[in-house]
Amino acid sequence: MVLKSKFFIGSKGQAALIDSIFFLTIVSIICTTLFFFAINYGVKTESQINSFYSRDFSSDLLKVISYVNVPRDGVLISESDATGIFQSDYLLALIKEDYSDKRKISLSTRNAIVNTLDSVVKPFDASIDYAFFMTSESENQYLFLLLATHECDDWEIDESDRNVCKNVSRKYFYCEPSDNKVLENHIFPKTFKVDSSFGKITLSDSDKSDAMGKPFIMGFSGWVVVDIAELRTDYLTALGNEFNCILVEKT
Repeated sequence: MVLKSKFFIGSKGQAALIDSIFFLTIVSIICTTLFFFAINYGVKTESQINSFYSRDFSSDLLKVISYVNVPRDGVLISESDATGIFQSDYLLALIKEDYSDKRKISLSTRNAIVNTLDSVVKPFDASIDYAFFMTSESENQYLFLLLATHECDDWEIDESDRNVCKNVSRKYFYCEPSDNKVLENHIFPKTFKVDSSFGKITLSDSDKSDAMGKPFIMGFSGWVVVDIAELRTDYLTALGNEFNCILVEKT
């Protein structure tokens, strides 16, 4: 009888130990699941907040382009006539005026766009590249495409025989591609993430009697700086390529 009692006592102890192990296993699985869920939720929430912020920034930038006042000669206000007297107008009005007269963006307006974008993007200048563009809804072609990139100007070889960039500068390119999908086909797939905003504007052609004008899409797309072969000067300015760009000398 004594042996049987010890046997039953040992069996109960084993059962309690096994139950405890199962309980701890279940609790561990639940805690691990909750931990990974919390991490993923935090990462997704942060990503959504950053995305909303980036889209808001892009959208606000288009509003600046639409309503900002700029000198009509396209130079910076600080570099205008020493008397401080200069003619100014809405940047969007200059764009509409150029299209009505020539159906293309003039050099002075192009410079005004570059200077405006450079000022607005200044807080993020070291971290993003971007494209500002206007495309026709009906003809599927660019009226205007400006690319702002970063490029190394000075390379040197370090002690490990590796090429190291000593100086990176911002460069602007005015492009007239025949294909309105060059960004989607050649640039966007090679970036980590692209944040874009779009707006609709109407431009009138003085040679046509259509009072409603022609609809255009104005857009801004920005991405974290990344070295892409198609965004280098020697590629963008090469004759016969799909971008058909010239380097813009910022004034």
